[in-house]
Amino acid sequence: MSLRGEISRIRWTAIVGFLMLAGCGSTPPTAFYTLNPLSTPLPATQTGVSRSDVTIGVGPVTIPEFLDRPQIVTRTTANRLDVDEFHRWGGSLQEDFARVLVENLSRLLATNRVSVYPNPEPLDLRYRIVIDIQQFDGRLGEDVTLNALWTLLDEKAGKPSPLTRRFEYRAPAASADYEGLVAAHSAALEAFSRELADALQNAR
Repeated sequence: MSLRGEISRIRWTAIVGFLMLAGCGSTPPTAFYTLNPLSTPLPATQTGVSRSDVTIGVGPVTIPEFLDRPQIVTRTTANRLDVDEFHRWGGSLQEDFARVLVENLSRLLATNRVSVYPNPEPLDLRYRIVIDIQQFDGRLGEDVTLNALWTLLDEKAGKPSPLTRRFEYRAPAASADYEGLVAAHSAALEAFSRELADALQNAR
């Protein structure tokens, strides 16, 4: 091999080695997050009349496509979103939202008869809540905004007269990292759960 060829080979070997070391040293590990339900069940005296005598369906729950992705989306300005490849939801945000909402309502209403809808099992529903999420994102170190339209349907009424309302809530983040951001997501969902529980308790 000529001297020029040997020099070229050494250069390429050094470049490849440098790139491999740089890649190994600069790629952070991926962190996964999930929403959390209410930490403790509330006593029946605090939640009003239990709805344990009725079956409640939650869904469908719709969420903007730009949010329903593995990566956690944050907002840097009113018009700009950031997608972080290394901070991700542990599953589908839409499914996680519905799952935690069902668990929260079960605790607030002191009943096990709350289920995600549609459900593979046949459900003899009395009430169903349809949810259209408009916004569920936030800014690191600031807060998370949950903006949703929800409709309460009486599935047993002869002529349904649905109750439709808008829910808007802003939950402050306890810290400037993604852990604090996701905790604020859960706090906003808890506030939403309480509004829905109140509506169900007052339904006739």
